[in-house]
Amino acid sequence: MSSIRKDDHVGMKKKTGRGAVESGEKATSLRYKMMDLAKTKKDVISLGRGDPDLHTQKEIIDGAMKYFASSGNFRGDSGEPRLGSIRGLSDLRTKIADRFMDEKGILVDPEKELLVTNGAQEGLFLALLALVNPGDKVACPDPRYTSYDQAIGACGGTIVSIPTQQEGRFFELKEEDLVKHASDAKLLVFVNPSNPTGSCATTENVRNLSKVANNLGMIVLSDEIYEDIVFQNHKSLSFWGVDGARDRSVVLSGFSKSYAMTGFRVGFLVGPPAFIDAVSAIKQTTSGPCPEFSQYAALAALDMEYDSRPQFLRIYEERRQVLMDGLDSMGIPYAAHYGGLFLWADMTRFGIGAEEFCYRLLRDVGVLMFPGNSFGESWRNWVRISLLAPRKNIEEAMVRMAEFVEGLEGND
Repeated sequence: MSSIRKDDHVGMKKKTGRGAVESGEKATSLRYKMMDLAKTKKDVISLGRGDPDLHTQKEIIDGAMKYFASSGNFRGDSGEPRLGSIRGLSDLRTKIADRFMDEKGILVDPEKELLVTNGAQEGLFLALLALVNPGDKVACPDPRYTSYDQAIGACGGTIVSIPTQQEGRFFELKEEDLVKHASDAKLLVFVNPSNPTGSCATTENVRNLSKVANNLGMIVLSDEIYEDIVFQNHKSLSFWGVDGARDRSVVLSGFSKSYAMTGFRVGFLVGPPAFIDAVSAIKQTTSGPCPEFSQYAALAALDMEYDSRPQFLRIYEERRQVLMDGLDSMGIPYAAHYGGLFLWADMTRFGIGAEEFCYRLLRDVGVLMFPGNSFGESWRNWVRISLLAPRKNIEEAMVRMAEFVEGLEGND
């Protein structure tokens, strides 16, 4: 099996997969239409978007200011503004690599195997630009966050959707799915934990996927942006933690979800040196380095004496329980939830489709949720519900939703 080689996967793109782009744009547009409608109403409880509502820790802000103030002259000898390394601050890359070793037991070379990006969203596009040529097949779980569709389409790739709702299990991608649905795909986009379903692959599952992907000659892009938001002591594994996987895989992650730092736009890619060389070359000619102030904030997050991640997780656990209790009390089934910031609920019994359900829920009782068909055309009876609102707001949302559901059933 060949490893990821820069010369194999980087080049000018002669055409784009417009169908994938348009599909992703349509789904994304539906979510934004819902948000625009919510802005016209008063007293809306938003359980829609995925941006953390928790505040970035003061220690991160103060640390960023301290680093920024002490970093010295931002102009070179010529007097022109200094441009930082395209790969990111050396200290930040070293700290990220240290965390991989300390928390996952994974060795990462911060100079050759790591690149800091302008958020995980840019990391996704950079990775796919480096790995996907026009006509390449890219396997993706269904349902999924539709930015993947737009990025794959922009590269001219063809999406191979892998259904993840199988009899006896809910939305967990399995190795047999690759063989059945995507054996000729060049790349697998693996999202763990999943947005929108909340599924989280087990350690065994990750190892099995890696083995089958390797046997099929498939590269894996593992999106692990929600890696710190895992519930019920569920154990998983970074794709780079699998023996033999690192030559054929790339890890995408960042600081937005783990540290409530969405606005700072700091993500990163971990991959083989040739891949990092390739994405660095693309980034050099497009967006340039991640802003240094944002990188200093990420560095401060890794340097915090008091790690905010466990505290944030406890808050999300409380909200999650309120939401699950509310859905249970209404008899609304939802996918087994082990990670990430969303629950995936089945509204089939109401007989009106998720899109109408969500519009009427917003119009009648002021609760915003996103319909499942904004994450794939097949999911017209499902709804994505976010944990990103204070507990008291989620409690109130469940009261309003119960009244709404009672009214729907009373009209039958």
